[in-house]
Amino acid sequence: MSRTMDRIRREAIEQYGDAPATPAEALDHVLAMFADAPDDWMVLEATKGLYGDGVRTGLTMGDLRDLHAALT
Repeated sequence: MSRTMDRIRREAIEQYGDAPATPAEALDHVLAMFADAPDDWMVLEATKGLYGDGVRTGLTMGDLRDLHAALT
């Protein structure tokens, strides 16, 4: 691994901690990594156009934030 990648890895671990080991830690990790993402940003798209032109279903950052709030 290059020195640049070593530095990036070290800085990321310092900022975000170790790799998540549980689903709850994974959710915390995603929310920390994308803290500045808007609520309407689609994280996981389930369908596109199935329910009509331009209609997308899935999970947004706002959904993940709401789920996190409900769990904590």
